[in-house]
Amino acid sequence: MTIFFIIIVLAIFFRLVSSAGLSPIKPWRENARLATATAFILIGISHFLMPEKYLEMMPSFLPAPVFLIYLSGLFEILGGIGLILSPTRVWAAAGLMLLLLAVLPANIYVALNNVQLGGFMNYSFYQWVRVPMQFVLIGWIWWVKGEKR
Repeated sequence: MTIFFIIIVLAIFFRLVSSAGLSPIKPWRENARLATATAFILIGISHFLMPEKYLEMMPSFLPAPVFLIYLSGLFEILGGIGLILSPTRVWAAAGLMLLLLAVLPANIYVALNNVQLGGFMNYSFYQWVRVPMQFVLIGWIWWVKGEKR
Protein backbone atom coordinates (compact mmCIF):
# COMPACT_ATOMS: atom_id res chain seq x y z
CA MET A 1 0.00 0.00 0.00
CA THR A 2 1.43 3.25 -1.18
CA ILE A 3 0.00 5.13 1.78
CA PHE A 4 2.45 3.45 4.17
CA PHE A 5 5.42 4.55 2.10
CA ILE A 6 4.08 8.11 1.96
CA ILE A 7 3.41 8.18 5.71
CA ILE A 8 6.89 6.89 6.57
CA VAL A 9 8.67 9.34 4.26
CA LEU A 10 6.61 12.29 5.49
CA ALA A 11 6.96 11.32 9.16
CA ILE A 12 10.73 11.16 8.80
CA PHE A 13 10.73 14.47 6.94
CA PHE A 14 8.59 16.18 9.61
CA ARG A 15 10.80 14.71 12.34
CA LEU A 16 13.95 16.01 10.65
CA VAL A 17 12.41 19.44 10.20
CA SER A 18 11.36 19.58 13.85
CA SER A 19 14.77 18.29 14.99
CA ALA A 20 16.41 21.10 13.04
CA GLY A 21 14.32 23.58 15.01
CA LEU A 22 12.32 24.68 11.97
CA SER A 23 9.01 23.56 13.39
CA PRO A 24 7.38 23.85 16.80
CA ILE A 25 6.10 20.26 16.50
CA LYS A 26 8.44 17.94 18.38
CA PRO A 27 6.77 14.69 19.55
CA TRP A 28 6.96 11.71 17.21
CA ARG A 29 3.20 11.12 17.40
CA GLU A 30 2.48 14.67 16.24
CA ASN A 31 4.83 14.27 13.29
CA ALA A 32 3.27 10.90 12.47
CA ARG A 33 -0.23 12.41 12.67
CA LEU A 34 0.71 15.23 10.27
CA ALA A 35 2.34 12.71 7.93
CA THR A 36 -0.77 10.52 8.00
CA ALA A 37 -3.05 13.51 7.40
CA THR A 38 -0.90 14.70 4.49
CA ALA A 39 -0.83 11.21 2.97
CA PHE A 40 -4.62 10.91 3.10
CA ILE A 41 -5.05 14.36 1.58
CA LEU A 42 -2.64 13.53 -1.28
CA ILE A 43 -4.20 10.14 -1.96
CA GLY A 44 -7.68 11.67 -1.77
CA ILE A 45 -6.68 14.23 -4.39
CA SER A 46 -5.38 11.42 -6.59
CA HIS A 47 -8.92 9.97 -6.67
CA PHE A 48 -9.99 13.08 -8.57
CA LEU A 49 -6.91 13.38 -10.76
CA MET A 50 -6.63 9.69 -11.70
CA PRO A 51 -9.98 7.95 -11.10
CA GLU A 52 -9.14 5.31 -13.73
CA LYS A 53 -6.36 4.06 -11.42
CA TYR A 54 -9.01 3.17 -8.86
CA LEU A 55 -11.57 1.78 -11.33
CA GLU A 56 -9.65 -1.48 -11.70
CA MET A 57 -10.05 -2.06 -7.96
CA MET A 58 -13.83 -1.66 -7.97
CA PRO A 59 -15.89 -4.85 -7.72
CA SER A 60 -18.38 -5.09 -10.58
CA PHE A 61 -21.33 -5.49 -8.19
CA LEU A 62 -20.91 -1.96 -6.81
CA PRO A 63 -23.09 0.70 -8.46
CA ALA A 64 -21.72 4.00 -9.76
CA PRO A 65 -18.02 3.16 -9.40
CA VAL A 66 -16.72 6.58 -10.46
CA PHE A 67 -19.02 8.29 -7.96
CA LEU A 68 -17.75 5.96 -5.22
CA ILE A 69 -14.16 6.75 -6.17
CA TYR A 70 -14.82 10.49 -5.92
CA LEU A 71 -16.75 10.03 -2.67
CA SER A 72 -13.96 8.02 -1.04
CA GLY A 73 -11.43 10.59 -2.27
CA LEU A 74 -13.49 13.39 -0.75
CA PHE A 75 -13.69 11.56 2.58
CA GLU A 76 -9.94 10.92 2.53
CA ILE A 77 -9.29 14.64 2.00
CA LEU A 78 -11.74 15.66 4.72
CA GLY A 79 -10.35 13.03 7.09
CA GLY A 80 -6.81 14.23 6.46
CA ILE A 81 -7.77 17.84 7.11
CA GLY A 82 -9.69 16.77 10.21
CA LEU A 83 -6.63 14.94 11.60
CA ILE A 84 -4.68 18.18 11.43
CA LEU A 85 -7.22 20.22 13.38
CA SER A 86 -7.36 19.54 17.14
CA PRO A 87 -11.14 19.96 17.58
CA THR A 88 -11.93 17.43 14.83
CA ARG A 89 -9.03 15.00 15.28
CA VAL A 90 -10.98 12.24 17.07
CA TRP A 91 -13.95 12.43 14.69
CA ALA A 92 -11.69 12.50 11.64
CA ALA A 93 -9.80 9.45 12.89
CA ALA A 94 -13.07 7.59 13.44
CA GLY A 95 -14.22 8.58 9.95
CA LEU A 96 -11.00 7.42 8.33
CA MET A 97 -11.15 4.12 10.20
CA LEU A 98 -14.72 3.59 8.99
CA LEU A 99 -13.67 4.53 5.46
CA LEU A 100 -10.91 1.92 5.55
CA LEU A 101 -13.46 -0.69 6.61
CA ALA A 102 -15.78 0.46 3.82
CA VAL A 103 -13.10 0.00 1.14
CA LEU A 104 -12.00 -3.36 2.54
CA PRO A 105 -14.27 -5.24 0.09
CA ALA A 106 -12.38 -3.60 -2.80
CA ASN A 107 -9.07 -4.84 -1.37
CA ILE A 108 -10.52 -8.34 -0.93
CA TYR A 109 -11.80 -8.20 -4.51
CA VAL A 110 -8.30 -7.22 -5.70
CA ALA A 111 -6.75 -10.15 -3.83
CA LEU A 112 -9.32 -12.76 -4.85
CA ASN A 113 -9.22 -11.75 -8.51
CA ASN A 114 -5.47 -11.06 -8.65
CA VAL A 115 -6.09 -7.56 -10.03
CA GLN A 116 -2.67 -6.27 -11.02
CA LEU A 117 -3.28 -2.61 -10.14
CA GLY A 118 -1.74 -1.06 -13.21
CA GLY A 119 0.76 -3.88 -13.63
CA PHE A 120 2.45 -3.21 -10.28
CA MET A 121 4.03 -6.35 -8.84
CA ASN A 122 2.83 -9.01 -11.21
CA TYR A 123 1.98 -11.55 -8.53
CA SER A 124 -0.69 -11.97 -5.87
CA PHE A 125 1.42 -11.49 -2.70
CA TYR A 126 1.06 -7.70 -2.83
CA GLN A 127 -2.68 -7.94 -3.40
CA TRP A 128 -3.11 -10.22 -0.36
CA VAL A 129 -0.89 -8.07 1.87
CA ARG A 130 -3.19 -5.11 1.23
CA VAL A 131 -6.04 -6.82 3.13
CA PRO A 132 -4.44 -7.16 6.59
CA MET A 133 -2.61 -3.86 6.12
CA GLN A 134 -6.00 -2.14 6.22
CA PHE A 135 -6.23 -3.19 9.88
CA VAL A 136 -2.67 -2.07 10.57
CA LEU A 137 -3.57 1.31 9.09
CA ILE A 138 -6.72 1.48 11.23
CA GLY A 139 -4.59 0.85 14.33
CA TRP A 140 -2.07 3.44 13.18
CA ILE A 141 -4.79 6.07 12.79
CA TRP A 142 -6.11 5.25 16.27
CA TRP A 143 -2.60 5.78 17.64
CA VAL A 144 -1.73 9.00 15.80
CA LYS A 145 -4.99 10.71 16.70
CA GLY A 146 -3.73 10.98 20.26
CA GLU A 147 -6.06 12.19 22.93
CA LYS A 148 -8.84 14.69 22.42
CA ARG A 149 -7.65 18.14 23.47
